Amino acid sequence: MRTKSMRPLSVLLSLCLAFSLLCFAPVRAEAAENGVIERVLCSLNYTPVALMDLSYVNVSSSSTNCSITSAFWTDSAGSQISGAFSTGTYTLNVNYAANAGMVFAANPTGYINNKADGVTVSVSTDGLSATLRKTYTAEIWAPTAIKQPTGEKVEVGGWCSFVASSTYTESREWFFESPDGGQSIPAADAASKWPTVTVSGQDTERLIVHGIPAELDGWKVFCRHWSVAHQSFTDSGRAAISVTNLPTPAPTAVITPVPLETPSPEPTAELPPVLTPEPLPTTAPTPDPTAAPAPAQRSFSYAADTAEHWRVYADNGETGEREAHRYVWHETRAATSEQPGEETGVCSICGETVKRALQYEGRGGAGELGIGEALGVEGFSDIQLLLIGLVALCLLLLILSAALSPRKRRR
Repeated sequence: MRTKSMRPLSVLLSLCLAFSLLCFAPVRAEAAENGVIERVLCSLNYTPVALMDLSYVNVSSSSTNCSITSAFWTDSAGSQISGAFSTGTYTLNVNYAANAGMVFAANPTGYINNKADGVTVSVSTDGLSATLRKTYTAEIWAPTAIKQPTGEKVEVGGWCSFVASSTYTESREWFFESPDGGQSIPAADAASKWPTVTVSGQDTERLIVHGIPAELDGWKVFCRHWSVAHQSFTDSGRAAISVTNLPTPAPTAVITPVPLETPSPEPTAELPPVLTPEPLPTTAPTPDPTAAPAPAQRSFSYAADTAEHWRVYADNGETGEREAHRYVWHETRAATSEQPGEETGVCSICGETVKRALQYEGRGGAGELGIGEALGVEGFSDIQLLLIGLVALCLLLLILSAALSPRKRRR
């Protein structure tokens, strides 16, 4: 009788053990079973910035079971661009190919730097290729000075040159500044103040000045770098002009006055009275109103802390109102399960740079609960862990049932 009662229990235990062995398939078994790619991911180090060269922008794949075949940018008209971004909107296009034995889902989810906002994915009819797209509006950053002009010594009537360069600059303008900093004259108008002066390159990186007079001794030269559409500018440093072999002024002659003899007075003949005509009434002309002179532009540079930036004016050191930074963020290190990622922000106004951490969002397929990540178990999917738990519960119940059931005594 005991042998017959143990048969159902043995059968149940055998079925449970066989079923539990299926749960120990490798974690990639999920992909082998369905062969479907549910998520398409990529990383982007920079989003479009006006005047930024495309060579600075790198696109890399963060997906498994597929790889990038090509990546390019198109403008608002759909034409592929090269060289550098300008103003307006640009679309990132990333083409993927599925690995052997895999196909893309009909509507996979696309991610750029772990964010799905605005990302679309289109899939080919056979499911073997897909294209990820997202449209951006180009940012406009304030120019950043790279090379500053340096002071020059020149003889009277000689010439010299000054060089200044910067990034994210659409146009440039050179100025002469008085020794006390109270007067700025555009280099293009220098001849109106100093007739012997001729300039070239007044709107380029290099300014050349010929025919320098003695009056320019102590004056300074600086370049104003303008951003796109003159939305902001950054002034270079000041470079002084030192004029040598200045002419020595001639001594002033001292003249001693000589007293003159006083002539004897002669009798004056009487003249007839002169009639004075009456003045005609006249209307005084009304003076034309004189327009108030336009305020001179004051040069400044930016100072900043981690939260705000403000202007510091060069003429008297006065500071302007504080404004919050306008950070443009890009991922510099992707997040993984072992360590958080890193995101760098650059202020589009003053160029201040900060960094912040990016949290890892997991790599599981769509619909997973993240049980393995929560328990710290790798190599099993959520379904496999649930089945293992269910089998363990069944075994525990069978063992308890066998232990608690009354045994029949042998006759």
